[in-house]
Amino acid sequence: MSKSTWETKFDVYKKCGWSEEEILDAFKNHPLVMAASEGRIKALMDFLVNVMGFKASFVAKQPYLLGFSLEKRIVPRGLFVKDLMSKGLLAKVSGLTTLFASSEKVFLQRFVYCYEEKASELLKLYNEKLNLAAGEKLKTPKL
Repeated sequence: MSKSTWETKFDVYKKCGWSEEEILDAFKNHPLVMAASEGRIKALMDFLVNVMGFKASFVAKQPYLLGFSLEKRIVPRGLFVKDLMSKGLLAKVSGLTTLFASSEKVFLQRFVYCYEEKASELLKLYNEKLNLAAGEKLKTPKL
């Protein structure tokens, strides 16, 4: 990676709210953070910070998230859990690992099937989120 590319990516993370120390720590723990495209970084941060309401510094401690598909995993799961919270079925999400890094089977058991009696439409809703995310690409936000 060229020095100018490194500096550009560094600036993108800073514009997303990460401190220099957070960027370097993320790189030490997950070097591929610097391989992500600017658009991918911006889209992920926009969704997690502006849509989901997580703090940028909290996301910076989870650099592995850049390895997951925004369209197939991050957005559908995030929107689904946000729906759970809006229905009062889930108070808050304590960690991003449980939400995004768990297998599909574990996610369904933890966030869908356990609420099936209270809201039978949940599995249908989750499938809709998956289909919506698969069919629509997120626009890259301008920061």
